[in-house]
Amino acid sequence: MTERAFPPAAETVPLYGAPVIGPDETVASIAAALAGSVLAPPGRLWRLAVAGTLVPILVWAGLRSTVPAAFGPAAAAWWIGLAAGCLLISGLLLLAGVAWRCGIGRLTQTAALLCAGLAALYPVPVHPVSLGALLLASLGLWAAALLPDLAVLRDAAGPDRRRARLYRALSAGWCGSALQWLAWERACRGFGLLGILAAVAVLIDLALAAALRTDRHDTLLPVALLVEAVLSGAGLIAALAMTLRRGRGLDGLITGRHLDILGRLLLAFGLAALYCHVTEIVTALLYGDAAERARLTRRLLGDEAPAFWILMLAGLLPTQLFWIPAIRRSALALGLIGALVAIGLGADHVLATRIGATGAALADLLTAGIATLGSAGLFVLGLLLLFRLVPPVGIAETRQLALAQNAHAAPRVPETAPDARPGPFAVQPLAQPPGQPPGLIAIFASEAGLAEAARGLSGPRAPRLDAFGPVPMPEAAAALHREERSLNRLALFGAFLGFAAFLAVRIAGLAGDMPDGPASVAALLARPLSWPNSWPPAWPTAWPTPWPAAWPLSWAMAAVPALSAAAAGGVLGLAVALLSVVRAGRAGRLPPSALAGHFVLTIEPSGAPFIPAALARRLNALPADAGRPLALYGLAAGEPQR
Repeated sequence: MTERAFPPAAETVPLYGAPVIGPDETVASIAAALAGSVLAPPGRLWRLAVAGTLVPILVWAGLRSTVPAAFGPAAAAWWIGLAAGCLLISGLLLLAGVAWRCGIGRLTQTAALLCAGLAALYPVPVHPVSLGALLLASLGLWAAALLPDLAVLRDAAGPDRRRARLYRALSAGWCGSALQWLAWERACRGFGLLGILAAVAVLIDLALAAALRTDRHDTLLPVALLVEAVLSGAGLIAALAMTLRRGRGLDGLITGRHLDILGRLLLAFGLAALYCHVTEIVTALLYGDAAERARLTRRLLGDEAPAFWILMLAGLLPTQLFWIPAIRRSALALGLIGALVAIGLGADHVLATRIGATGAALADLLTAGIATLGSAGLFVLGLLLLFRLVPPVGIAETRQLALAQNAHAAPRVPETAPDARPGPFAVQPLAQPPGQPPGLIAIFASEAGLAEAARGLSGPRAPRLDAFGPVPMPEAAAALHREERSLNRLALFGAFLGFAAFLAVRIAGLAGDMPDGPASVAALLARPLSWPNSWPPAWPTAWPTPWPAAWPLSWAMAAVPALSAAAAGGVLGLAVALLSVVRAGRAGRLPPSALAGHFVLTIEPSGAPFIPAALARRLNALPADAGRPLALYGLAAGEPQR
């Protein structure tokens, strides 16, 4: 075996003096802080916050009947834009492997889930399949990323039997094996990709609805909606991150670097959104016809002016303050401007529904705004309740970041191993349940040491090995030859089923509505790219659906919800695959709960003669920095449990 020295932990790369994670954060401290914040009894401040959310909820409930019906789709589109923006940010950062996402990943996923759920309370201006896919993708990513953290809460909630039973059921048998971590990483990336597809599909759906409802038929509209969705999502996350940082004391996990990067993100997408609107104005002035110039005049000075100037003065122009570094790195300024941007961008959805054309006055606009913001009380209430059950910051991802950034973040040797030292040492006895076969459990300071020990024990008559740890272990999985390919297959199979089921339902519904049944459907399928004779087509007077039954198989009307259906089917297939792998990953010997949070290698007989002393000598013979364990535990056959 070729010996190699493991590289030291990566040094913290400062950004204007701010690290991506606090220098004092370790594997143990992260679990203690985040699990403790969930398991601790609720304080007076939390109770006051819950009571405070009742006021906007009551306001929203009281004003809903007085708001013009046309504002309902605008409110739904605002929540959809927030959900899609948060899901896009979370998915893109996850696929790119950006390290600083760990501080805001859970917050972004939770916000996307709640916003998608709130959009369903209004008459939605998109196809129901598109909204359902957005909600399902948000739920899948949020639940999958939460699995390892639920296991940490399960182990930490030992005295609280009710909480322990709850987290034991929700964690689905998670034990942190190498196979489980491998499947978890791939599943999270898969959910992130499917979430991006669902978010893009629902935004295209919104653009089609606006094009059909109004005279906004330019190709820049889908791009503008996507940019504004990311901008509104970033503003919401900035406001929530600063509130969470101050309220929970998480300065070591949500650092000054997060402030600066969120400020730059708001600045960049604020510039992009301004470019879209300025381009639309300049194009109408230079190249537009009389109808386009009349629409521009109505937007700047006419009945659409209140919504337009709210969009500019509250949603877009405040982002340009982040050119000033002091404002960009101020927690208070970032939180306030982020909230203002997230609220102000809702005015563009009012423009997209042509509220002004219906004769709505400024008073109606203000009433609708107050009522819509009242529904934000439900959003805040959902955050308060969820973060009493789950950690507001991902434990597994933050642990992985701490191990990469802080040299002292590795888990220490358990107190049950008093004789552990750098040199060779004796095997410590460890109790186990009756009837279990003999074996060894080795504790390591890092994943690299565990992987090297697994390679050292490999061979034609090697014992059965398995690895467990507090973070993903790709190197250990490779050393143990663990592979997982069922996730991709089931995700693709589910996507195909979702796509086929959507087309089958649409064709069946169309056949039932047409006088000639299947013959009419066949004739329509023969011309899939045809459009109605008149453009724009006649629009139904009642919201929410922008999908007239007369042409459900035209390419634009079918492609967007079909893509959403495929994304929803992929989410379901990936969820089934992940749960099956998690169940299979806990086969064999499991380390005791006292060793949770450590890098553990279990060694069991596999048919060949099993001699623990010889295996211990082989492990002790490895170099201290390349595979020698910190502690060894021997498991005697049939030893009673203490």
